Amino acid sequence: MAGIIKKQILKHLSRFTKNLSPDKINLSTLKGEGQLSNLELDEEVLQNMLDLPTWLAVTRVYCNKAAIRIQWTKLKTSPICLFLDKVEVEMRTCEEPRPPNGPSPIAITAGQSEYGFAEKVVEGMSVRINSIIIKVQARAFHASFELWQLQGNSLNPKWQHSDLRYTRVTDPKRGEVLTFKEINWQSLRIEADAIESDDQDLSSTPLRLITNQGRIRIALKRRIKDCNVLASKLLFILDDLLWVLTDSQLKAIIHYAKSLSEAMEKSAQQRKSMAAESLQVRPSQNIKFTTADCFILYFDHYDVKESSYHTFISRLDLHVCNDSSSMDEDEPPPVGLQGAMQLTFRKLGFDYYPIHRPGEPFTFTTAFSPQDYFSSVLPLILNPQVSTRGRQNKKTQSLLSCNRKTLQLPDGVPAVHLQFTEYYFSDNPSLSGRWS
Repeated sequence: MAGIIKKQILKHLSRFTKNLSPDKINLSTLKGEGQLSNLELDEEVLQNMLDLPTWLAVTRVYCNKAAIRIQWTKLKTSPICLFLDKVEVEMRTCEEPRPPNGPSPIAITAGQSEYGFAEKVVEGMSVRINSIIIKVQARAFHASFELWQLQGNSLNPKWQHSDLRYTRVTDPKRGEVLTFKEINWQSLRIEADAIESDDQDLSSTPLRLITNQGRIRIALKRRIKDCNVLASKLLFILDDLLWVLTDSQLKAIIHYAKSLSEAMEKSAQQRKSMAAESLQVRPSQNIKFTTADCFILYFDHYDVKESSYHTFISRLDLHVCNDSSSMDEDEPPPVGLQGAMQLTFRKLGFDYYPIHRPGEPFTFTTAFSPQDYFSSVLPLILNPQVSTRGRQNKKTQSLLSCNRKTLQLPDGVPAVHLQFTEYYFSDNPSLSGRWS
C-alpha cells in the first residue's frame, strides 16, 4: 500500500518537470528525503497552474537545485516540503493571444479522477525558495522581478497554520472542495527599462522599486469528481510602500502601459468570446440545511462564488519630482519648471471581477480587512503636497485630503470609491435578456 501511495505522489511531482519520470526521482522510502539538480520545469504546466492571462506566456523555467522531504507516517496532517535554491523564469508578451490555459495540472495527472488522497497530499505541499527571478520581454521594454525567501503554505480558512486536514473545506452535496494558500516573501525588487529601437525615442533612467515583506492569498474551489478549478480568489497584500519617481520615469510607465494595452485588449476580447459556456446560469441548489449540516453552512460562509483578483496596500507614499540630471547645477532652473509632488494613499485597494454570471447577486462589498479575505474595498485617499526648489524650509500644506474623524466616516466606508463596470453580450441568445 505504501508503495502505491509513493508512486502516485511521485507521479504528481514529476508532472511539473520535463523528461523526468517518477522512477528517476531518487527518494528514500524510509527517510522520505531526496535531491535533484539542474531541473527544467514544464512551462505549460506552470502556466496553467498560475492561470496566466493569454497575453502573457511562460517560455522557460529552470531550477539549479531542489530537495524534497516527505513524512510518510504523517501524510494526512503534515505537508510535503519542497526546497528550491534558485529559480529562473522567462516570460514574453504575446501580440496575438495564445491558446487559453488548459486544465489544472492535478486534474491532468489524476487522469480526470476524483479528488482523492494523493491529490490532497500534493496540493497541500509546502514550498520554500531562496530566490526567484522572473524576466519579462515585451515589445517596448524588458522587466525583471526578483523575490527572496519565498514561502508557499496551505492554511486554514482563517489564514492560520494548522493541521493539513483543516486546510480544506468540503461539501459532499455540492461535490466541491475549498483550499486556501498563502505565498509570502521577504523582499521584492522590480526593474523595467526601455528597449532601444527606431520606433521609439525614450531616454529615461530604468524604473526601480524595492518593497519589503508582501504576501498573496489564494482561495480555490475545485470540483471533486475531476479536480478542475471552478473559481478562485487572489489577494495581493503589500505593507507601507515608498516610491520616488522622476517625471521622465512617470512618462515611461505610461508608455509601457500603452504598449501593452493592445495585447491586453485582444486577450480580453478572446475571453469574452469564450464566456458563453462559463456564463451559463447555474441551476439553483435548493439545499435544506439541518442541525447536522453545520459543515455545509461553514462551506457556504467561505465559498468562492466567482473568480476575482484584489490588491491592498496599507500605505503608499508616491513622490514625483523633476529630472534634474539634465540641468546645470550651477544655474537655477527656470521659474515654474522645477518642483515636486507627494501623494499619500492609505488603505488603497483594487478589485477586479473578470466575469459575473447573469441573474446572480454581486458579491462586492465595501468593507475591507486584511484578515478577512472575502471582504474587499476600493478606498482612495489623496494627500498631495506640492513644493518647489528653493522653498525646502517652508512647511508644505495638503492640496487635497480627507479628515475621516471630522466627517465621522465609519471604518468600512472609503473616502473615495471608484467603480467601472463593462457589460457585454455573449454569443448565446438565451443570455441576452438577462443583461441590463
